[in-house]
Amino acid sequence: MYDKEHMFVLKVMEEIEREGIKIYPLPDCDSDEDEDYKEQVRQLKAAVPFAVCGAGQQLEVRGRRVRGRLYPWGVVEVENPEHCDFIKLRTMLITHMQDLQEVTQEVHYENYRSERLARSGQVPKRH
Repeated sequence: MYDKEHMFVLKVMEEIEREGIKIYPLPDCDSDEDEDYKEQVRQLKAAVPFAVCGAGQQLEVRGRRVRGRLYPWGVVEVENPEHCDFIKLRTMLITHMQDLQEVTQEVHYENYRSERLARSGQVPKRH
């Protein structure tokens, strides 16, 4: 039996697919990659879509300072993996930064550039 959180994640993924929303596909690992890295990538893939909340302030919680958001029912700690996927998102961004930059340049920017040039009647330059 799935819990409410898991059911919500499945519903979000269904909506992403139904609406044709493209999300960054974490690259597969090479067979010669370190086993710890492979496990990290497996965990990141399993966590998509990330449930993240933001907070612009630090709060005192049980005698320690945490970045969090205060609600009437309690505090959501941004860097607590039981409350939020921020650490997983940060890990994914840092670990895959080079690939993200390449995808942004080679796919998204080139699509944008070609579309703009086509609208203006110019032919895109070939590199």
